[in-house]
Amino acid sequence: MNILGREFVTEQMPEGWVICGRWIDGVLNIIDNKLSNRKQAQVKLQHMSDCLVRDCRKLGVSPEYYWQTHNSSVLTKFSNNRQ
Repeated sequence: MNILGREFVTEQMPEGWVICGRWIDGVLNIIDNKLSNRKQAQVKLQHMSDCLVRDCRKLGVSPEYYWQTHNSSVLTKFSNNRQ
């Protein structure tokens, strides 16, 4: 799923389902590994997308600027909050 110009995916790992950010070179960065199944991972990813897009629009900034200023804080927020 493309969220503000960045690619995020759900993947099944040996430990369970995870949400990952995909870097330009294809490397996956795990954002959330507290998911019990595929459906929960997809729902949480959609919720994350909705919240990030809404926040970016509320701030009135470009997606590039949003990621430059909020990258680690917003992703940490979502990985620490269970839905």
